[in-house]
Parts: sequence; structure tokens; C-alpha cells
Amino acid sequence: MELNYQEIAERAVVYAMQNNIILDYTEQSIEKVEEILGIYHENLENYDGEDGADTLWNIAVHFGIYLGETLLRIHLEEKGFTWYIKEGIPALKKDNNEIYPISKAHKRILNGPEDDVRSFCKIAIMIADGAFPTNQIS
Repeated sequence: MELNYQEIAERAVVYAMQNNIILDYTEQSIEKVEEILGIYHENLENYDGEDGADTLWNIAVHFGIYLGETLLRIHLEEKGFTWYIKEGIPALKKDNNEIYPISKAHKRILNGPEDDVRSFCKIAIMIADGAFPTNQIS
């Protein structure tokens, strides 16, 4: 099954716009995603139980795919990265390098600022440039 990543990312854009936040697939918009995910973290107590966990995962999917699309547009696509699915989770891949923006967005919601998506995105760009000695981040 092929996912329409642009369509999923656009759902995150529309959601943000409903809250007067503009996501425009630029490096600056990564800061806004960090803020949105931070609000979910601050309100974790409102998402208990299985339904709450499912809601948070869905939020992570949408904003994680938005982050992935942003990374592709600002740098990773030109370096040869594309979407692929590993064990049911969409990731960005080129050769042995794998980048998991959905997992990172989910960790950001659950763990808080220690899983900042801004530093994740900076490291993803460094990996794409061959300047970071790892082949998998999430």
C-alpha cells in the first residue's frame, strides 16, 4: 500500500492553520511543529487509555510526516532520500541511512523537550550531508 505523504502532511498543515499556525515546509516551520508537539506533551494527562494513545500516535504520524516532507523539500530529496516503509512505519531512506520522523514526533509528545524535533532535523540534514557518523535516527 502506497501512502500519499503529501496529503497526510497537508492534514497537519490544515490542523495547524485552524490554530492560527502557518506551516509552510520551511526550516522555520520545524520550530512551530516543536511547539505543537510540546503542547501535546504538556497535556498528556488528557490522553490516557487506549483511545488517548491512539490519538497521540495519529498526531505523531501527521506531524512526523510533515517533518519528513519538510526535510525532503529543504534538503534530503536532493541528496537522494525517499519515503519507504519499514515494519509498518514510514521512514526516509537512502542506502543504509534511515530517518524516522514519525517515531521522533511520538517520542517528543511522550518524553518532552529531551526529544526536540529541531535537533533531530538538524542531525537528519547532517546525515544527508555525510557529516554525522550514524545510519539510523528516530
